[in-house]
Amino acid sequence: MQITLDNITQTVIDHGDGGKAHPRLYEIYRSLITHLHAFAKEVNLTEQELQYGRDFLNRASHHTQEIPNGEIHMLTDLIGISELVELLHDANGTATESNLEGPMYVPDTPERNMGDRLGIDKAGEPLILSGYVLDLDGKPIANAIVDVWQPNSQGLYDLQDPSQPKDNFRGRFRTKADGIYTFETVVPTGYHIPASGPCGEVLELLGRHTWRAAHIHVKLSAPGYTPLTTQIFIAGDPHIDSDTTFSVKTAIASLQKHDAVDELMASGRHVPFYTTNFNFVLR
Repeated sequence: MQITLDNITQTVIDHGDGGKAHPRLYEIYRSLITHLHAFAKEVNLTEQELQYGRDFLNRASHHTQEIPNGEIHMLTDLIGISELVELLHDANGTATESNLEGPMYVPDTPERNMGDRLGIDKAGEPLILSGYVLDLDGKPIANAIVDVWQPNSQGLYDLQDPSQPKDNFRGRFRTKADGIYTFETVVPTGYHIPASGPCGEVLELLGRHTWRAAHIHVKLSAPGYTPLTTQIFIAGDPHIDSDTTFSVKTAIASLQKHDAVDELMASGRHVPFYTTNFNFVLR
């Protein structure tokens, strides 16, 4: 067969068993080829531009100090595909909304005692985060794992910052019969996504900012319930309406500051601190 501009797309799609062995893979492949070829035609893609794209993806896959696992995960976040997939499948009803895991998650972090401090950060403002893990009927869930990770007060995760101890601001908490969780951390700040690599270069060329709104990541799991990955955003952050990963929805927590003398004396603290409550609902 002579390949032409008119038949190349269908020829590529038909080159195989038509999905007999793997129907779902073929469904995705067929649609991907259709849209990629249509995109190339629409923009009249040049060989030089195609090579730039190849180089970009190759560079994005390389590990760096800023992004130890490479930038591919971050790339899908930055172009909105990650959040689009969340929105497509987050039929949560009255359950807590799901959200992006992001590229900084580490599995099997230490299990901590309820109420423990999550990390070490002398410059950070103390924050006590607490709440309940509940089912759809509002009943507490026992033995739920609340897996938490966040950056320090300078906007850096431990993976990015050699000065932080291993598993700093990471930990898992297990609820008891009352479903309560509580721990001490520091108020997270918004931060720039790592921008020294190919993703940062493209954002700059597009005139896009690199800010993430302040947030805390949480994964929850419990026997008999659907696992949940979500983020708690901090109200009042200047980029709450323009997070560069498009992931801010409704899980936004307001902080209450405690700086009165009687509050500090009652808590045994010498510096102001913040509190907030956030309940998680699993289905």
